[in-house]
Amino acid sequence: MKKIIVSLLISASLGLSACQDTFLQMPDTTGTVDLNEIYGSAKNAKSALMTCYREALIHGLPGGWGVGHGTLGAISGEVSRGYSWHGTYAIAQSGLDVNGTDGSDAGSDHFGNNWSYIRHCFTVRENIDRVPDMSQQEKDYVKAEATALVAYRYMGMFYRYGGLPIVRGSFSNPADPGVSAGRTSLQETLNYILELCQQAYDGLPEGDWGAADQGRMTRGAVLAIKARTLLFAARPLFNSSTPYLSGGHDNLVCFGTKSDERWQDAIDANEAVLTWASANNYALLNTGGAGEGNPNPKAFDDYGTATSTPSNREVLLAYKCDETNQWNWPGSAIFYYNNYSPVWTNNRWDTDVSGVLTNFLELYYKADGSEFTSWPGLNEAAPRDASEWLRNIENIEPRAKADNMFIGFDAFNNPGHSSWSANNWGRQTANAGKKTNFPAAIESGKGCAAPVKFYYKAGTRVWFEFPLFRLAETYLNLAEAYNEKGNPVKALENLNKVHNRAGLPKITETDQTKLRKIIHRERAIELYRENNRYYDVKHWKDESLGGDMRELQFKIKEDHSGSFNLASGLESYWDVVVYTAYWNPKMYLEPIPQSEINKGTLVQNPGY
Repeated sequence: MKKIIVSLLISASLGLSACQDTFLQMPDTTGTVDLNEIYGSAKNAKSALMTCYREALIHGLPGGWGVGHGTLGAISGEVSRGYSWHGTYAIAQSGLDVNGTDGSDAGSDHFGNNWSYIRHCFTVRENIDRVPDMSQQEKDYVKAEATALVAYRYMGMFYRYGGLPIVRGSFSNPADPGVSAGRTSLQETLNYILELCQQAYDGLPEGDWGAADQGRMTRGAVLAIKARTLLFAARPLFNSSTPYLSGGHDNLVCFGTKSDERWQDAIDANEAVLTWASANNYALLNTGGAGEGNPNPKAFDDYGTATSTPSNREVLLAYKCDETNQWNWPGSAIFYYNNYSPVWTNNRWDTDVSGVLTNFLELYYKADGSEFTSWPGLNEAAPRDASEWLRNIENIEPRAKADNMFIGFDAFNNPGHSSWSANNWGRQTANAGKKTNFPAAIESGKGCAAPVKFYYKAGTRVWFEFPLFRLAETYLNLAEAYNEKGNPVKALENLNKVHNRAGLPKITETDQTKLRKIIHRERAIELYRENNRYYDVKHWKDESLGGDMRELQFKIKEDHSGSFNLASGLESYWDVVVYTAYWNPKMYLEPIPQSEINKGTLVQNPGY
């Protein structure tokens, strides 16, 4: 198993119907492959396990979340909302919906798929002992991996929905007692995730799997699941004596008490991740040799490697998929995540509606760590000269250059490669680019840059390994938790690990409120497009997912006859509001599908 996500089996290979996607409905096993056949050999059983990896770990990625078009970045204030028929557009326009949109069964997740995939994992765990040509140690490892995958799915549902039903088995027959009646409290759900994590941890090998089995669950990955779960448990949305909205079932959406000890639990769990990582040759990549607290002179390379290079030692767990056929699921999901498609049409980009918003651009620092003071403001008397834009991008911090292909520039992360040149990005049409629309928008959706994160030195490679847990997140978790516990020294120690690695000078702010904003900003930049911000912002009870969304507009010189993306063709630029994103406090958590509520077993989250 040199690549962990390697084979696509139909759901029947797990003994469950491929159409099973509703909660508390008995799986239809009619016509499924006999379990004796699947668990009659180690090869078949491992293929079933690999299918569980493929299903469980794609949670939140295109092909693995509810909405058929777009990414979480399009509703988190990172990139624009998409085309008018996209689910992300509908969410940005009118909010989350209990009846779903664009392929979802509700909100921005697919509630039913969670339970199907969890049952698949339990089916493997319950049947692996049948395999005749597998040692007991191997069987125990598989059970632990399946348990860890269940924990991963529950972790994601925990911060999406709050309190959940507890499923302890495949629920494959009417007499199976392995499921709770309806949703359990937030505390019971948290306890169950921690229980699953402990079971998985105890059953997995002590160290890393080694090169032959890269990508399989490790104790470090399980500790990361636990650490992220406890961080969300400590944040203001759940860690409160009163719910964000009252719906008559308050214990499903808050703990009913506010406790600083939850922050300590998060600290302990994240420190345990670092301890395991250190003992197993995982570390934050910082090869610059500048010393503790100093800007890393190799920040661009180290950050690019950490986010893009398969099997690098900063990533504890990744979604691995090396399919190159853009129409294969989930290869297409990964393929379209950043819309990088060198086999699309004449080696061009298709990023018409997923450009970077000004709202996010303004979070980046200058390369020296100082603040930009020269971005255009709204309602200025005249557009800015494009030379200012070009200077700003030349002077922007390394992470911005590694993550984005800016107007007027080739992609910094693949220099000299034709697939990554400004000529190959259809940013403007000939007519639109030459219009003098100031102060209005020329076009909406394209923003100021195309996201190119995860493709550092990728060349013609289309697939990438999406990082699910990266040690940079662990350090930022600790920075946040230590600050909330009133320990600015430890908060800064962990924050600066990431900030300095990014090539920026150390931060010294000790005021808790000001430092909190700095930490939140650092998470936004460092974890850009890694599916964190949408949930981070909601659990901080920050309403910045709504409001005016802005995009920089670029006018092309009238006499320019070349590509509209080249620096030589840019004349001026300005900022403009292109849409106002909907927000309602009910959206702090996702809705349960109305189809499930109608069955009378589950209760809805407040406000829906």
